[in-house]
Amino acid sequence: MSAVVSGAPTPATAGPSLQALRALPGFERGNPAYFENEVLDHLLGIVLELGAELWVVRDRQAFTEELLREQGIDLAARLQAGRPSDDLQAKLKAEREAMIKRVYGRLYSRYGGDKAAQKAAL
Repeated sequence: MSAVVSGAPTPATAGPSLQALRALPGFERGNPAYFENEVLDHLLGIVLELGAELWVVRDRQAFTEELLREQGIDLAARLQAGRPSDDLQAKLKAEREAMIKRVYGRLYSRYGGDKAAQKAAL
């Protein structure tokens, strides 16, 4: 059983050119607008980006733990006992700055924040 949204185009009403879909919010690529308030659109984009980032990390961590467990390495104990090398810390800092710009920069894109140097939250 599928729910039909009132007024939403269906393949039968959209036709082969899908003209009815062009009127829907977010149809245009690039910077979709779903809400009247631009900030809400940017916040939605941030939430979606963070969800994607989180899933990639969880996926990779689970796979890494599986590989290490197969090799007899207790990852949890090693993580509690150590800290990243200076080289890894520098790499992580650069990756964190890029993520902050990618995820939160779009919130300020109207004001040039997506192109600004990173200063806050670092």
